[in-house]
Amino acid sequence: MSLVTPAQAAERLKNDQVVAVPTETVYGLAGRMHSEAALTRIFATKKRPFFDPLIVHVRDIPQARSLAKDWPQAAQILAEAFWPGPLTLVMPKSELVSSLITSGLGTVGIRCPHHPIAQQILAALGEPFAAPSANLFGRTSPTAASHVIEEFSNQVDVVDGGTCAVGIESTVLAINADSFSLLRPGAVTQEQIRGVLQGAGLFTGWQHSQRVDAPGQMKHHYMPSKPLFTVDDAFEGDLLATLNAALATLPDVVEGVALVKPAHIHSVQELRLDADPATAARQLYASLRLASAHPADAIVFRYQDAHREPAWTAIMERISKASSAWIAP
Repeated sequence: MSLVTPAQAAERLKNDQVVAVPTETVYGLAGRMHSEAALTRIFATKKRPFFDPLIVHVRDIPQARSLAKDWPQAAQILAEAFWPGPLTLVMPKSELVSSLITSGLGTVGIRCPHHPIAQQILAALGEPFAAPSANLFGRTSPTAASHVIEEFSNQVDVVDGGTCAVGIESTVLAINADSFSLLRPGAVTQEQIRGVLQGAGLFTGWQHSQRVDAPGQMKHHYMPSKPLFTVDDAFEGDLLATLNAALATLPDVVEGVALVKPAHIHSVQELRLDADPATAARQLYASLRLASAHPADAIVFRYQDAHREPAWTAIMERISKASSAWIAP
C-alpha cells in the first residue's frame, strides 16, 4: 500500500476499501458507512473486537441528522457550537446506521471533523464514513501518516495530512432525552459543553453511564509497545524494584489487549510532555512512540500536581489507560 491523494482515497472508499485519513484529532481508518465489506475490513485490519462501536464521520449537520432517530435541540446547539471539531455526539440511531457500526447498540456516535482533507474526502464520497483510530486495537493512536505506515507495515493506504492539530481523540457526549453523559474527555471540555447548554437553558446535570457506548471505554487502551508506568511524583522508593514487583503482578491480557511484559526491567525512559496541556496533547502519542523506540525496558510518566488541573483531564485519561500500573507514593 502507499500514500494516496484525497481524490484517490475517495475512489478507494467508493470501492469498499479502507483508507487511513487525517483528522484534527488522530488519523482514522475509514470505510464507507453503507458498505458491510468495508466495515468488516476495518475490524479485521485493526484486530478490533466487534463489541467496540465505531464513530461515523459526517460532512455537516444535515448529514448527521439523517443518522439519528431524533435530533434534539441540544444536539443542534452543540453541533452549531463545536462542529466541525473534536466533539462526538452519541444518540439513538436511525435505520440508516448498521448494527455493525454500533456493535448492536441502539445508539450511534457522530462527529463532523474539522480537518480540510477529511472534509474533502467526505464531499467527494458523498456519504459518511466510519472511522476508528488507524492503529491496532488497544495500541497507541497515530497522529502522523508515518505512524500509520509503521503500525500496518504499508498494508493500509494513507492520505498524508500532516501532524494532527489536536492530537487526542474527540470528546464523546451521550444525549438521551434531556440527560447528558460524558463518555470520553477530549479537547472540547465538560465545562465548555455545560456552558453552551446552560446558555440555551438546556442543561439538567450530568448522568453517569456504565455502558460501552463509545470507543476507548476499556480499562486499557492507547498502550505503547513497552509497559508504561505512571509514577506519582511524591514516590521516593526504589523505582526499579517497585516496577519489577508491579510487573510480576500484571496479567497477560486485559479486555482483549495483550500487555507487554519484559522478563525484567533494568532501565526506564521517561515520557516528558510540555507544561502547556494543549501542546502536551499534540505531543502525547508521538512521544509515546518515541519512548517505545528507546532501548530501555519500560516507560515512566511522572504524575505531578499540575496534572490534577481540569485542562489535563483528557490527557491523563489517555495516560491512565495506556499505563500498565500506577505507582503510588
